[in-house]
Amino acid sequence: MAKGRVYTSQYPDNPPDWYWVSGLHDANIVGVETFEFPFDYNKFVGEKNTWTRNLITLKIDAKGALYDSSVQEIQLFNYKILTPAISLENRKKVWWLADRLIDKNDHYILEIDLQDVDSYPEDFTYSIKFERAEVIRK
Repeated sequence: MAKGRVYTSQYPDNPPDWYWVSGLHDANIVGVETFEFPFDYNKFVGEKNTWTRNLITLKIDAKGALYDSSVQEIQLFNYKILTPAISLENRKKVWWLADRLIDKNDHYILEIDLQDVDSYPEDFTYSIKFERAEVIRK
């Protein structure tokens, strides 16, 4: 962890049921999978896309997490990476330091402070915009 930096998690006043309110500090992201769903013309209504378009799955090893060790996978639907210069793919072990969940009514933004001692920069923030989430727990 970077010397002198303080990592704090921030949560909305009324967090969603799927959220890990206790925190995932010291959990590891051990894998990332993305999937693009086929376009369904039958669901298109000429307005904002209301169907599931894509999915990113963060595979979590939370056995070392300080607070919530039950999280195994975080699935974020209709996502967009807001930090495209940073990729989580092809990394061996990425430490979860803190996170912030921002509720924008029609979507969420998840900002995750991460650390990967085998790459540069060692500490970074990864941001994902998404519409809904599912969390798989033990």
